[in-house]
Amino acid sequence: MLRLKPVFIIAALAAFLATGAAVARENPSVTATGTGHAEVAPDIAVLRFGVTARHTAVAAARDEVASGVGRLIELARSFGLDDEHISSAALNVRPDTSWNPETRTQEHRGFVVSRQLSFKLTDISRLGELTERALELGVTEASPAMFDTSRREALEMEALAAAAQDARARAGATAAALDARVGKPVRLEVGGAFRPPQPMLRAAMAEADGMGGAETYEPGLIRVEATVNATFELQH
Repeated sequence: MLRLKPVFIIAALAAFLATGAAVARENPSVTATGTGHAEVAPDIAVLRFGVTARHTAVAAARDEVASGVGRLIELARSFGLDDEHISSAALNVRPDTSWNPETRTQEHRGFVVSRQLSFKLTDISRLGELTERALELGVTEASPAMFDTSRREALEMEALAAAAQDARARAGATAAALDARVGKPVRLEVGGAFRPPQPMLRAAMAEADGMGGAETYEPGLIRVEATVNATFELQH
């Protein structure tokens, strides 16, 4: 098998870029920036919960947290989540203190033990139900769900292709105004952004309509954006 040395590869790449730059300087060119986007409804939701306990003894607080974490894991499994979609952070232990204004000292009251869990839900139609059930189990912390899509890479390609086509169309319009036409691209710069949806929990409206909380989650759409800055040869 032919193996190219890194130095040779770097030198060849530098020569190619220098040639492209020289062509852009010597030949007339036109530069345009195109934008593109793709949207899709999310099909993945990541939920994060926390269980915290306070006791004078570390062991008692740890046991209470372990019991709460165990109940949450069983709940996740009952919703069909595989163990690979359930993760937990390390146990966190810290002193529980309070300020005594009379003695102007910190008084030790015991210990605070906490642990974080995250669930990856691939059936987001059950998001509200799972969240409600977790809250019923007594979790002490529930972060807003983070949404994603299993089609993220495909969306990025769609947005990038749309941005490239837009850049060429804009360059073509500029060239046509100058009685010219665009040729092959000689320089490209790409960029992009992933914008998760902004979900809404319409609690007040749900209460007025007599709907359950599990029916009021509206995750919105995931939007992937791309930009392409392209320089084309200008042909007359």
